[in-house]
Amino acid sequence: MKQRRATILGAFVMFAAIIFSSHNTVYANHHEHEKEPVWTVGAAEKRTLYVAHWTHTPENCPGRSGDGAKMLSRFWEGRKSAEEKGIKILGAYVTVTEHDYFIIFEANDYSTAVGFFLPLIPSQTGKIVPVLTMDEWLKIMPK
Repeated sequence: MKQRRATILGAFVMFAAIIFSSHNTVYANHHEHEKEPVWTVGAAEKRTLYVAHWTHTPENCPGRSGDGAKMLSRFWEGRKSAEEKGIKILGAYVTVTEHDYFIIFEANDYSTAVGFFLPLIPSQTGKIVPVLTMDEWLKIMPK
């Protein structure tokens, strides 16, 4: 079971890397007249890209009780106020039979990101990982 889960997680990470390797977030001004894109990035405008992975046991599944379903609904409705605090959800995925959530988002800072996920802590186990797009990694990768 753990090996199958690791395989599924690995496949999802590869999927996310492929999807976001072509993702170019516009942080500031793109100079249209130039052949190659040049981005002007200001420190205040730079946001970090994260992948959050949350999981729970079948026994703690929010779908098994009305209270759990309400908690999950309130959490997801909270993304509207999270946007006002600098969180932008880029994608959210659920592996229903594996009891996992994967949420890809940008945030101004890590503490804001953690605050968004606080409602899940009583029944979920989570990880929030900063990531780079493949294009960003290739620019800084040792050659």
